Amino acid sequence: MNMKTILTITSKGQTTIPAQVRRKLGLGKDGGKLQMHFNERKGELIISKPISIDDLSKKLSSYIKPNTEPLTNVDAFYQKNRDR
Repeated sequence: MNMKTILTITSKGQTTIPAQVRRKLGLGKDGGKLQMHFNERKGELIISKPISIDDLSKKLSSYIKPNTEPLTNVDAFYQKNRDR
């Protein structure tokens, strides 16, 4: 879904996120949390849903090759692989 809309900002700096967008973000009637990034150079404001720890874990797990042993001793790993 791509959606462009004009948001009105109140004198108190408040705005309303359209219901369709809130549903797509998984925000219920109780609200929720969003993160904001402002790129001053481009004059862009990006609002997104922060990634949950479960989603982050799934995403990171997809980069781990099967049968890879967990790294438990960083110093030993560094010493073993420093001359490669």
